[in-house]
Amino acid sequence: MLLVAQLAFCQFSDEQLYMAYMSSDLSLWGQYIDAQDWNTMSHPQRLRLINYEYGYIPVLADQNRMEEAAHYLQQFNNHLSQEQSYLPKATYIAYRSASHAYAYLLDKSKIFSEGMQSFKTAKQALLSDPNNPIALTLKGNVDFYAPKLFGGDKKQAMELFLQAESIMLRDTAFHYLWNLPAIQLCIAQCYEKSGDIPAAIRQAEKTLQQHPHFIYIRQTYLPQLKRRNE
Repeated sequence: MLLVAQLAFCQFSDEQLYMAYMSSDLSLWGQYIDAQDWNTMSHPQRLRLINYEYGYIPVLADQNRMEEAAHYLQQFNNHLSQEQSYLPKATYIAYRSASHAYAYLLDKSKIFSEGMQSFKTAKQALLSDPNNPIALTLKGNVDFYAPKLFGGDKKQAMELFLQAESIMLRDTAFHYLWNLPAIQLCIAQCYEKSGDIPAAIRQAEKTLQQHPHFIYIRQTYLPQLKRRNE
């Protein structure tokens, strides 16, 4: 069983999963997640899986695949509960904040329950460790997307995104992890939503220099920005 688990791990390297993210086709992520045998995985393998579940659920929600998203959200929550003691405290709280945000994505009537709980726990995660890149990313996303009425603040989101990017760039563990290009795209979008299109273009171009296979930025997002800047 251990050999089977190791083979499943090797068949889905971070580089392969990173390239799937670059190509905007995350079907490989679904295959990777479904191929894992939780009971035979080591703790590092479990933590790796949780990070991909964290990234996969909102993609399914964006594609309106709500039943699948709900299935993986339940699985994500179960995995978090089982691995809580092996996760850094700030990372665990940030993932819990994400779980509340995803529950809101699946049912928009839960703005005052799941939505507000996500905002509250995102703040707790950052207080637990102000230099945790997952906590910084999650709090930045909450600040970016939340209405001002509920404490949304795009300027603060930008500061958190930039801090998260700086930490990830210094950590070789993020070299082939989806989290880094995702936060770099968030920075560009934050510039865009703040009305600074030239800065958004510079950020998108910088991201492409580091991730030349990032199809969404190259073929869709950057051309859109340039047309708006004409």
